[in-house]
Amino acid sequence: MRRPDRSVSYDIWMPILAPSGKLLTDFHKKKVIWPVFEERFRKEVIKGQRKYLLLLVEMALKRKITILCWEKTPKHCHRRLVAEECKKMNKKLKVVIK
Repeated sequence: MRRPDRSVSYDIWMPILAPSGKLLTDFHKKKVIWPVFEERFRKEVIKGQRKYLLLLVEMALKRKITILCWEKTPKHCHRRLVAEECKKMNKKLKVVIK
């Protein structure tokens, strides 16, 4: 989540794992389709921010975590991509995508 709603309570905010403002805007203005968004997100975040993904995996192995976003479903949302990558990084991780 790039900009959390002030009414939402959270413990840790990791905007480094959110899509860039430009990528998000391009997607919402339909300048890029989902496969292009996903490819760019994987390049920018999944490959570029491994240490933060590892930190997320370490936290998730110790306690239940929730990845938030304002998209209503995970089909076209970065939180699904982050969760799936965390699962790839550690097969012991239990991942539920809703």
